[in-house]
Parts: sequence; C-alpha cells; structure tokens
Amino acid sequence: MKIRQAVLPLVLSAVALSTVAVADAVAAPSPSRATTCGQAVRNTQNDLRQAGSPTTATTWQGVRNAAQNFLNNHPWSSPATDVIKIDVSDLNRLCAK
Repeated sequence: MKIRQAVLPLVLSAVALSTVAVADAVAAPSPSRATTCGQAVRNTQNDLRQAGSPTTATTWQGVRNAAQNFLNNHPWSSPATDVIKIDVSDLNRLCAK
C-alpha cells in the first residue's frame, strides 16, 4: 500500500506534464516562411502558382485576397493549403502594419 501511495503522485505528475507539453505543441504558432513583406508576397504568388491557382495580383492585399479565396474554395487540409495558410499569416504579420 505504501508503494502505491508513493507511486500515485509520480504518475499524476507525469500525466500533468505530458498534458502541458501536448497543449504547448498544439498552441505553438505556425512557422513563418518570410522575413519581409516582399518575400511574403513572392512566396504566396509562387505557392498559388504551384497549387494551380496563379494570380496576376501584385499588391500584398491582392495576393492575400487571392490566397484567401483559394483557401475558401479548398477548405480541406492538404500540403498546399497548409503552406498557403502560413503565407496568409505572413502577409498579415509583415505587410498589414
């Protein structure tokens, strides 16, 4: 019985720590692919082209709108949509100042 009483706090601590680690991993921000607004625009244009949805937009707002339209028309998760979600986030973070 004493062993069980000694082990129980250790098990509960391990469960609590693993829950916190998983929550941190899930809540981690998406990775950034660009460091400048211009780079974010070029990345997004290229990613849209590779996804089969090229855009003629040249302003960051136009490129972001084209990317958002692509995401709205492709609501399922795929490698292309995941990258374009990061692109939209980069455009918002770097260009909308």
